[in-house]
Amino acid sequence: MELRRLKYMSVLAEELHFGKAAERLGIAQPALTQQIQALERELGVELFQRTKRSVKLTVAGRVTLNEAVRTLQQAEKTALVARQARRGELGHIEIGFVGSAIFSGVLSKAISRFREDNPLVEFRLNEIGIVQQLDDVSSGRLDLGILRLPVKSLPSDVAIMSLYREPIILAIPRGHHLARQKAVTLDALKSEPFVAVQIQEGSGFNAQVAQICAAGGLSPQITQRAGQFTALAGLVAGGLGVAFVPDSLRHLQIADVIYRPLAKVNQQSDLAMVYRKSERAPAVIAFVDQLKRSVKVPLR
Repeated sequence: MELRRLKYMSVLAEELHFGKAAERLGIAQPALTQQIQALERELGVELFQRTKRSVKLTVAGRVTLNEAVRTLQQAEKTALVARQARRGELGHIEIGFVGSAIFSGVLSKAISRFREDNPLVEFRLNEIGIVQQLDDVSSGRLDLGILRLPVKSLPSDVAIMSLYREPIILAIPRGHHLARQKAVTLDALKSEPFVAVQIQEGSGFNAQVAQICAAGGLSPQITQRAGQFTALAGLVAGGLGVAFVPDSLRHLQIADVIYRPLAKVNQQSDLAMVYRKSERAPAVIAFVDQLKRSVKVPLR
């Protein structure tokens, strides 16, 4: 059954006049008559009573019209959804992220901006480690990942883009003697106990901290590790040690933790996005393109 014929029936039912209906549809009156007759033959019922003076819906016609209108509405909705999906205005995006990505606001702001123009796109967020992110993006279980550089090994089918660059600073318990300094040198930390996050060695934030310490001749004495930066801040607040953290952790306001810059340390921490080079999902492509247009950090 052709949707076109259901459309013709619907317009004729509104006009109840073949000439007016044909004019509204932009076709010749004989062509409209032929299409209505073809629909009646296909359905095996008479849809309209015709006389020289009037056109009326039959009982079967009225029932059929109700279904025809619903069918046309559903077809229009289906076409709209297809167009929206093609333009990236519909669908869902699976994102994995490291916990420290939340504090920078990069991800939440990007999603907020994107949804202003694409309110029907659903984002699904999961906190996942770096190695698992890379594997999941490569395999298609994730559409993209947000992680800390450097990355030890990048799959050949995965691209990487820096999104945000920030200083690495020191979190100190309130009342600690180093809190009186405006900036803390690495030499001043040689006898201090440290707390640190449990991140895979050789990748991400811990790798950058290791580089800073090696360059400054510091071997931090780590007394306690935490699974997340929020828990790490709690350990600092409890006086268990000082910690290297990304500058955006300042947004996590904890009464007994203060933050100080590191003196003579220029190395910064990059938050980056990874995604498939061969990505074809319109919504994912549109989101990645938006980030590429807005990012200030040089692409890697």
